[in-house]
Amino acid sequence: MFKKLQFRFIAITTLSITIVMIVLLVVLNIYNYGATYAESYRILRYIAENDGELGDVNEQVSVERIVDDAEEENTSGTAVPEKKSFKDFMGRSSMLDLTGENPYMIRYYSVTFNRDKSVASVNIKHIASVNRERAIEQSTELLTHAIHHGHFTDGMHVYTFINRRTEDKGRIVVVMDSTRDVADATSIIRRSFLLGVMCLIIFAVIIVFLSKKAIAPLMRNMENQKAFITNAGHELKTPLAVIKADTEVLEMSVGANEWTKSISNQVDRLTVLVGNLITLAKMGELDKEDLSDIDFSECVKDSVDNYKVIISNQEKELKTEITDKVRVRGTKDGLTEIVNILLDNAQKYCDDKGKIEVDLTHTRKNSGAKLVVSNDYARGKDVDYTKFFERFYRADTSHNAKDAKNSGYGIGLSMAEGFVEEFGGKIAADYRDGRIYFTVIF
Repeated sequence: MFKKLQFRFIAITTLSITIVMIVLLVVLNIYNYGATYAESYRILRYIAENDGELGDVNEQVSVERIVDDAEEENTSGTAVPEKKSFKDFMGRSSMLDLTGENPYMIRYYSVTFNRDKSVASVNIKHIASVNRERAIEQSTELLTHAIHHGHFTDGMHVYTFINRRTEDKGRIVVVMDSTRDVADATSIIRRSFLLGVMCLIIFAVIIVFLSKKAIAPLMRNMENQKAFITNAGHELKTPLAVIKADTEVLEMSVGANEWTKSISNQVDRLTVLVGNLITLAKMGELDKEDLSDIDFSECVKDSVDNYKVIISNQEKELKTEITDKVRVRGTKDGLTEIVNILLDNAQKYCDDKGKIEVDLTHTRKNSGAKLVVSNDYARGKDVDYTKFFERFYRADTSHNAKDAKNSGYGIGLSMAEGFVEEFGGKIAADYRDGRIYFTVIF
């Protein structure tokens, strides 16, 4: 049980960190990709507003220099260069810094069109991968697009374009080679996700080492509860045995009566309850070495034989369909107890003169077992079957019982679930067509 709890803690924590990491990486890379194209559009708008040219490189000034010149008093009488300001995709005002080697790294071409969409001029001196004919062909096609900016691929190259109106109401198409920028952004994505995977592995290793400390308080709590139940159960066995013995002596002395029978019945019930509580407390202590390959068919047949008389005396019908040589990895006592609990529950809940069915078959792949125990139960339509395996839960406090012997404490199904989980199986309850079904799959 503690290993399962530790595994769940590790799985949930690792999954949470993975989700956070993926969201973070996706957001950062979307931002990076957006910033890459936003920068390209800023440059394209600058070129379009300067008639398809970046201008004389030697006359370019940096952002800092432009700001300083604008703030200083112009004493020389010369005009201060006009400052080109744009808004990026985040809505922030920014300046182009085209000093140093920056302009030489920008590869672009521009085609200007007249009002009648005839070609007015072509500028391809800043790009080597596109000739004049190809530039006109691409620009003419881009001119027909409803979207006036975007990107497209041509062979191994990625281009960003902008289509703007000129002062004489013509159009200018500027296309820039963004292959390197996109490749850099893609490379950052790969490296970031690789780094994310490495971080997740490191986080997982740390979580594994710290998981025991994280669940240590809960483990101590559960151990203390189990120790208390076990010790209290053993302490209760002695007075119960004494009461049982005294009752038998009293019956031999003065004869049996309704009071001595009631005492005896209640002692028997308490003895069963104490035994069940101790069994529940010890759930989860089995090791894999304690399990073996068991003939589940024989366990089911033995349990059915034990309950045949009880069910027959209640005037209820018992129908069985048990496949031979169905084997399950577990313990014989545990598997038998599962069937006993389900059969005991079925005969308690089954309607008067109703039918109980026990079916044991191989699973579809013939690698496991499927046990279905069902019975007629007309009052089970509005019962919450998800709570059936909770300890001390009883949907019907009377359990359709005729006397105290047939009543219970609501821990049998919880025990059955504990055994099934220890053997690596699953158990479920459902209701359909007036019958309640318990299905166990190994």
